[in-house]
Amino acid sequence: MMYKPFSEDLSCDEVKRIELMGESAIRAYRRVVSIFRSGKPGLYMLMGDYGSGKTLIVRKATAGLSSGRVVIKSFKNINNDVDLSCSGGRAIMGYVIDSFELFFQNPEAYVALARNYVISVSQYYPVLLVVSLPLVIGDISGYGDVVNKVGEIPESNKIKVSFSTEETKSILSRIGIKVSEHVKPYILKTPGLGIRALSSSKENDDSVEIIVI
Repeated sequence: MMYKPFSEDLSCDEVKRIELMGESAIRAYRRVVSIFRSGKPGLYMLMGDYGSGKTLIVRKATAGLSSGRVVIKSFKNINNDVDLSCSGGRAIMGYVIDSFELFFQNPEAYVALARNYVISVSQYYPVLLVVSLPLVIGDISGYGDVVNKVGEIPESNKIKVSFSTEETKSILSRIGIKVSEHVKPYILKTPGLGIRALSSSKENDDSVEIIVI
């Protein structure tokens, strides 16, 4: 399979083949599946650092839902009616709103869709908001109906994806990256894992020190 750094670019067949790594990612996957199988209306949130595999997790979860359909919309594609779901059924089981953090950055641009899903649709279906951390907050005055509703999501409805240092080292060893201790920061984006890598400042040294982000 050709390397594709963003899980949005993967086909559903590719999504099904990729193995989720890390205990927290696997737990999140199982929780997302249970949310949509339960069909309980309300707001849920999947949180994690940029690149931590949230989109892959929800796409892979929908691939395991053969009895119905979970629609995945992304605020990154607000003008494009793309559904990233890999579910095959017809009856709607719920909705995922990916990149929901964009609402907090520029609420005016996203408020119509945010109000629709956060306030209206969540009365009838489970709606999972996927949020990359840390949040960048713009001027959210005047959008209290959405902000307050999101703020009222109970802790039991929140899922956090994170990777321990040892898990990250194990994952990197599988893709052939040597781990060492050096200093120049850059971001390595992989399907299912965001990595802040510190490259060596020494010539002819391709080793990297990895920090989970």
